[in-house]
Formats: sequence, structure tokens, C-alpha cells
Amino acid sequence: MTERPSAPPPNRRRASTPVPAAPPGRAAATRGSKPEPVAPVRAPKNARVRAATPSSHESPAPPATSVSVRPPRPPVKGGSPKEARPARPMSRHFRALQLLAGAAVVLIASTAVAWGARRYIVSSPRFAVRTVLVDGVQRRTAEQVASSGGIEVGKNIFTLDLELASASISTDPWIERATVIRKLPSTIHVSVVEREAQALVAIGGDLYLATRDGELFKELAEDDPVDLPIVTGITGEQVARDRAGVVIAVRRLLDVVEDMERAGLARRYPIQELHVERDGSVVITIGKEGIALHLGQPPYRDKVGQAARVLTELAQRKASASVIFLDNDAHPERVVVRMK
Repeated sequence: MTERPSAPPPNRRRASTPVPAAPPGRAAATRGSKPEPVAPVRAPKNARVRAATPSSHESPAPPATSVSVRPPRPPVKGGSPKEARPARPMSRHFRALQLLAGAAVVLIASTAVAWGARRYIVSSPRFAVRTVLVDGVQRRTAEQVASSGGIEVGKNIFTLDLELASASISTDPWIERATVIRKLPSTIHVSVVEREAQALVAIGGDLYLATRDGELFKELAEDDPVDLPIVTGITGEQVARDRAGVVIAVRRLLDVVEDMERAGLARRYPIQELHVERDGSVVITIGKEGIALHLGQPPYRDKVGQAARVLTELAQRKASASVIFLDNDAHPERVVVRMK
């Protein structure tokens, strides 16, 4: 006899296997649909990652590991990262030493070049003096001027001290000033300004040459000019006590000579002597007859004009005077003539 299976009890449901809940953000899978891929969750840097609880549709997670993240090293040219070493900052003292060493090298090189150039310049025959040009001389020859300045033909042109040569040439009393210049490669040019004697000044028993400015520059020598007006009445004590005053007095007398030349008086009656009295008044002796013109105190230009008119009138009368007084400052229009 065959037994039938017992029927299930009424109102009883079948036990089903519990389905795990879907993780947040993901819908539950329905029957007959494919499971959606699960996006991997990235762990934060330098943090431990716990394995997720495996679901029925995923493979088990790998065991927990510790991950350390380091910044990448910069690439090293010509070597592996192991060979790269950070450059140490250069110290200030080392940089200063480098700068000093460079400056010393430059200085030594420059000095060597300059020394070599100077040696060539002072020893090369190209720069030997071959020509000496001298202009402006009358009382001295070109050879005398060059010799007094130490200028020699054949001497190196750069070894000549131009200022010293000018000063040496100017020691000659006839030479007022001298200028010496180089004209490369082998010429020296000397320009000279000579003094010009305008009068002889008697001081004591000696005669001195004077310029137009009244400067006493030289004692009369054998080869010096003597056809000049003679200034008398100045003593050695006056020169020692007041040389500037003596220069002014001589210059004033030469102004009178210039006025007489302008008036034509000096041509007819050459000036023989210019005398200075103790009080500073002036007496001029002119002509072969030795006529004395007493001019008194300055100014003298109008007095010279009066003397020229008086002498012209006397010449017309064929009279000869020995003294003409033009020193009446109170009445300058009055002229007194002493006849011979």
C-alpha cells in the first residue's frame, strides 16, 4: 500500500534564505536582473583600509594593509635618483673670496699689459726725438732753447718731462714763458714768448732792463741793447722796500713815452732821460739840446700836448729853450719857458 505524502500544513509559508540589505546608494537587485558593478572606495592617504564585508555577489576583499604615500622626487639628469643630492647653499665668505680672487687676476693681468706697453713705448726707436721746432725767439737760438730745456735729438719722446722743460726754458731772463708739446711720433715743438726791453733803469751804479709793464727782469749785459730811454732817481732802498711801487713808477714813465710818441714829439726830440724826483714828480730830458720838461704830477697826457705846441712855436721862431715848466697844477694852462 502506497503512502501519500502528507500535505503541508495550511497557512504556513516556506522559509526563505535572508537576503542581505543593499548598501547605501545602491538599489537592491531583483530577480532576473544583473547585479550593478560596485565602485571601489578609495582610502585616504596614509590611512588603514578595512576590508568590506563580502556580499553574496562580490569576491572577498584582500586583507588589510598599510599604505604610505610620498611625493615624487624630481628627475635627475644624467643619473639615478639615488645619486641626486640637494645642493648646499654657498657661504658668503666663499663668494667673497671668489670675487677677490677674480679681481686680483684682472689686476695682475692689466698691470702686466700696461708694463709691457710702457716698456715698448720708452724703448722703441720709433719714438725717438728726431725734430725740435722752436718759434718766437729773437734773443736766443733754437739750439740754446732746446739745450736749456734738456731736449736732445735721439732721446725718447715720452721720457721728456714737458712741464720741467718749460720751466727750465723760462729761467732765461729774456724768455717770459715757454710751452713744450709732443707731436708724435718724433717731434718736439717749443713755443717761446720773449720779453721786450723798453727802458734802462739806473739803480745805484747798475743798469737794469725793464719791460713795458715796468718789470725789472735783467741786469744789463754786454750783448744787451743800450739805445733805450734811461730811468733815473730810483734807489736800491726803494726797490727793497716797495718793489711793486717801483714797478708802477716805471710803468707810468713809459706811459709818458708812449704819449710823446703819439704826439710826434719823440721823433723830433728823442727821449734821453726819465727822472723821478723824491716827491714823485717827473722831469724828462729830450733832444740833442737836452731840453728839460718839468711835468710835475700825473696825469701827463695834456701836459705832453702842451709841450709839443710850445716846442713847435719855438721852432718857428728859431728859438731854443733849456727848460719848459708844465708843473703848475693850479693853473695848467700856464707854461713857463726858460730860454738858453
